[in-house]
Amino acid sequence: MSRVWLIRHAASTAPPGLAVGATDPPLSDQGREQARRLAATMASRPLVRILSSDRQRALDTARILAEQHGLVVEPSVALREIDFGAWEGRSLSDLWREEPAAAKAWTDDIRLTPQSFGESLDDLQRRVSGFWALLLPLPDLGEIAVVAHGGSLAALTAVITGEPIPDTFAARLPLAGAIELTTG
Repeated sequence: MSRVWLIRHAASTAPPGLAVGATDPPLSDQGREQARRLAATMASRPLVRILSSDRQRALDTARILAEQHGLVVEPSVALREIDFGAWEGRSLSDLWREEPAAAKAWTDDIRLTPQSFGESLDDLQRRVSGFWALLLPLPDLGEIAVVAHGGSLAALTAVITGEPIPDTFAARLPLAGAIELTTG
């Protein structure tokens, strides 16, 4: 049996309410403090590996966590947030005004990603499924931490647990939040 910690990156310098997937803002001062508190909370965990999205906000969160354990962070492109395409850096509330039919369809079923996004939810799930498959089998000794983004972690949770992806998206982690999953 293995334990995996899924950890959402801490607060970045991006203004709240914007779609931030492909852009790469660093952690804010508040985010660095959130990451330090998270690292202190996780200090007693027997982490043997820390994997992270290659985006700065996730990498910085992971590095602060890794310092507590003397580990090196392993970045992965597969853990990036969904690419919001035309909506990158914009408020998603604009989507409801400019593409109301697409927004309603997406609200009704998270799997119906608007075509104006840079990738679909299915693309995201395939990407994180491939990441997970490369990790298996997991070590029996110690725990693994995966630091990424709300969307990629929701997709990874669905892959690991078999829960429906609409449910895992509805239960997204807060910034600097962590959940423990047991596998095997």
